[in-house]
Amino acid sequence: MHLIDVLAFLEVEGKLSRGLNPDAETRILVDFHGSAVLAGCEYAILSHCWEVPEKGEKEVHFKEIKKFTMMKPHKRDEIRKRDGYRKILDTCRRANKDGLRWAWVDSCCINRESSSELSEAINSMFRWYANSRLCYAFLQDVEGSLPTERNKERYPESGGWPKWFSRGWTLQELVAPRIVHFYDKGWSFIGDKQELAVTLKAITRIPSSVLKDGIGSPRPCAAKILSWAADRRTTRVEDIAYSLLGLLDVTMPMLYGEGKKAFQRLQEEIIRRFNDHSIFAWDHNGKDLRTTSVLADDPSYFRGCHNIKRVEFDEFVRELKEVVLEEESCQAQLQIFSVTNGGIQIWLPLTPYHDCPSIFKATLACRRYGTLVTIDLAPWKTKYYRYCGASGTPKSCAMIRQVFLAHQDDVHDNINFELDDRTIAYHGFSYCSSFPPKVLNSSVTLTRANPLTVVVYNRDGTHFAVVFGWCFGQEWVHVKSGTNVKEDGYDWESHAKKLYHQTWNMGAEHAHLMKDAHSGHSLFYMKHIHLPQSIWAVKLICGGQKKTRKFTVMIDVGLCTGFCHDPLKWRGLKLVATDHNMPGLMSIDWSPGSSSLSVGGIQVEFLSADQEVQLGDYGYWNQERQCLEQEGNIFKDLKSLASRLHVDPVDVAYVPIKQRVVNKEGTGMESDVVLSLPNNQHMVLLLKALATSLPDRCLVTRVVQSSLHHCRCQGELSEWPVCLTTEAFFIHYCPAIGLAV
Repeated sequence: MHLIDVLAFLEVEGKLSRGLNPDAETRILVDFHGSAVLAGCEYAILSHCWEVPEKGEKEVHFKEIKKFTMMKPHKRDEIRKRDGYRKILDTCRRANKDGLRWAWVDSCCINRESSSELSEAINSMFRWYANSRLCYAFLQDVEGSLPTERNKERYPESGGWPKWFSRGWTLQELVAPRIVHFYDKGWSFIGDKQELAVTLKAITRIPSSVLKDGIGSPRPCAAKILSWAADRRTTRVEDIAYSLLGLLDVTMPMLYGEGKKAFQRLQEEIIRRFNDHSIFAWDHNGKDLRTTSVLADDPSYFRGCHNIKRVEFDEFVRELKEVVLEEESCQAQLQIFSVTNGGIQIWLPLTPYHDCPSIFKATLACRRYGTLVTIDLAPWKTKYYRYCGASGTPKSCAMIRQVFLAHQDDVHDNINFELDDRTIAYHGFSYCSSFPPKVLNSSVTLTRANPLTVVVYNRDGTHFAVVFGWCFGQEWVHVKSGTNVKEDGYDWESHAKKLYHQTWNMGAEHAHLMKDAHSGHSLFYMKHIHLPQSIWAVKLICGGQKKTRKFTVMIDVGLCTGFCHDPLKWRGLKLVATDHNMPGLMSIDWSPGSSSLSVGGIQVEFLSADQEVQLGDYGYWNQERQCLEQEGNIFKDLKSLASRLHVDPVDVAYVPIKQRVVNKEGTGMESDVVLSLPNNQHMVLLLKALATSLPDRCLVTRVVQSSLHHCRCQGELSEWPVCLTTEAFFIHYCPAIGLAV
């Protein structure tokens, strides 16, 4: 520990102020090694907010004060002009008046270039403040007296209170010392910690007993201590954890650069040292809908934990006897509490919810206002995760079980769902609301903080909602149906919000169902849900790549008798979305002899045709002869369907798309073009109309036209889009064919 020799510093400053050079041999900083040496040393210690370099403010650092008497005059003069130097000078003047020979100021008494010294200082700092004779709390933005009410206009950047009360390090500097004297910006005395205890409690939420008598024994539970730091900030993200070590009576090495992992390590050290369940009691109101590890991200999660008290385990066992199913108490098991590489091993009383078998209410050995604290947990693979935001009624009896709690969050990027709901308009359904209202350009993005979105569709009061969720890092999609409503004046936004909260409880179950579906080899999955009290059913098709975190969800509505599949189950489909230019999802089953050509930068498989085939031809595929048994052409049918579909057959929306084609070598004739079906609302609805009466057909979606008469032009035949099919549940795809010239 390095201490400032108050008399030496004041002597040097006195000479400099008179224009004299100080003695270069004068030692301002003195090293004290060992607690025995410090035992008889009384010193003052400064608590302050560091200067902000971005505002032109500067502190005085270890090397500068160490070499202060030996440096060149111009450099010394620059240091003396700093606000940080003025604080050191005023601290020494105050200490001298109080009869103290030594002083400690963190900005200049720690060699931060030495990682070992920095680590020692941080782990010892609570003790250094506790052992001080006097602590001076310098409030640089206060004039006169402490404010008794929050004033956000005066202190906009620190929550309405002076900046000193918003900083992470000053928390232990308030609690640890026995005597704290508060000084305003002009170093005028405001009062001491004991006489200001009532005001300090109102500002910091720290109990008056702790302010007056110290943190003492028994020490408050971890959750309560962490609640005091809920609104405090540090410049380095790691310091929000390091600044709490002494208050929580733990030590750990400093690893600057680890970011938020520092706070995770702090909680793990608390678990290793204390059998304190309150470390899991954060965010007790469950306002955030999320699944996460059982450890909090930062102290703000403990904001509402200032009234939590730890419960001794014998008392905990006595209370559990009224609700647990086991006849004998499990006191020994309940005290098993350790961090392992498989999670946090612990025995807890678990109570399942009535309608949510995948969510359990766990009772902790701590209480708030006389009631034992509970948290919600849900299993995923081999661990249990916090399931924040669950609602409902738990069952009356609990079971004590050993669980491994997840203490590390898997890092996942945001996930994106691209919605293709163009066909629902065929039967008169349309989008009417969503919650949260963030469906932009038929796209839903889910994040860790916003893991759920509800999209509502309606047709004359018959409605359904497609729910997009993200739980345990697993995406899931489900349809929530409702009873018919009178559409006039109905508040669809409130309805979407209500469904949002109702569906969250089912997130764990749907995540498991989606995970089980993905255990197969299918790329796409279908779910069929009948809408009650109606003749309609919703079909969902979901597919995508987990690596890219992008998924496509196709939504369709069709007629249904009601004798349909389990609405919770997903069924695998052998489908591939070859590219985004295809009007709907096409299934693929390539036949031998196909050629790969690049169309618009996307590889497409084609077959040479032994028959004359036109774009838009449809029919059954003859597997034996490898040819299309043509039944008709959608462009010809369009003319006969024009009046029923209320469309114009010569509308430019139906004009085929022309693109240049190249082979695997990247070459192609300038006159070689591909004609493709347009991918727009008009074409999708046309295919929907035809697929209703012509299921299980194959469709020519592309043809290649070549100017070389001796070559066969090739084409692509795609199976009718499954999302557009109402009669057949599954359709086989036939490979591409072409047009002979």
